[in-house]
Amino acid sequence: MHRRSLILASVAAALPGAVAADSPLVASLGGSLPLLLTVPHDGDESIGSVPVRTVGATVRDLGTRPLAEKVASLLEQKLKARPRLVIAKFSRKYLDANRAEQDAMQSPEALPTYQAYHAEVARHVSELRVAFPQGALLLDIHGQSEDPNTTFRGTRAGLTVKALVQKHGIEAIQGEKSILGGLASKGYNVNPSLGSVSLEEDRRFAGGHTVFFYGSHRPQGIDAIQFEFGKNQRASWSLAEHFAEAITTFLNHYGYLAK
Repeated sequence: MHRRSLILASVAAALPGAVAADSPLVASLGGSLPLLLTVPHDGDESIGSVPVRTVGATVRDLGTRPLAEKVASLLEQKLKARPRLVIAKFSRKYLDANRAEQDAMQSPEALPTYQAYHAEVARHVSELRVAFPQGALLLDIHGQSEDPNTTFRGTRAGLTVKALVQKHGIEAIQGEKSILGGLASKGYNVNPSLGSVSLEEDRRFAGGHTVFFYGSHRPQGIDAIQFEFGKNQRASWSLAEHFAEAITTFLNHYGYLAK
C-alpha cells in the first residue's frame, strides 16, 4: 500500500465512531464513569517481526499500567463505577501510540496495531460523548525520569481542556479542586504550580498526540489531560490512592457525576 494510503487509513481508523479493531496487543475495558484512562507506554510485547525503532523515544513508562489499573479499582470502590481503560501491551520500542502515525513507527507492519489502539480510544471517546453530554474526561497516563519528584500536566496550555476551562475557568485545571490540586494537597510537587495564573506548561511534557487528537478543542473530542508522573513518585504505591482521590474530588466538584 502506498505511504499516503497508509496514513489515510490510519486517520480513518482513529476517527470517532470507527469500528473497534481487535488486537491481542491492546487491552480495552468498558466502564460507566465519564472517564477514560489511556496508557500508551508501559507495554513489553513485540509486534510480530517489526524491528526496534531507531528514531524517537523507546523507553518504557514503567509502572503506569498498574497505576491506571489500581486507580480504576479504587474508583470502583469509591464511586461504585469504573472508568474505561485502553492500554498498550506492545512495547514503545516498536511503536509509539502517543505520536501521529508518520512519527509513531518505522515499519508499516506496525500500522494495524497503531490503528487498533486508536480505534479503541476513538470508540470510547465517541461513546462517552453520547452517554455524558454534560462532559467526559480522558486522562493519558505517562511517566518521566527527568524530574523524578514532579508530576507534569500536559494540555497544550489549556487547549485540550477548552470546554472545561470555558465552563469553569482556569481553577478547574490548576485550582484546589483540580486533579493537579488534589495531588498537590497530598504533598506532591506538581508543574504548573498550583494557583498559577498562566496556562503555560513545561514544553517537554505539554501534551502529546493523544490529548491533542481527542481533546475538547475538537468538535468530536472531550476534555483531555496528560499526566507525567516522576520516577520516584511512581515507586510509591500510595500514588494510586492519592490520584484516585484527586480524580474523585474533581469529578464531584465539577459536575461530571451529575445525574
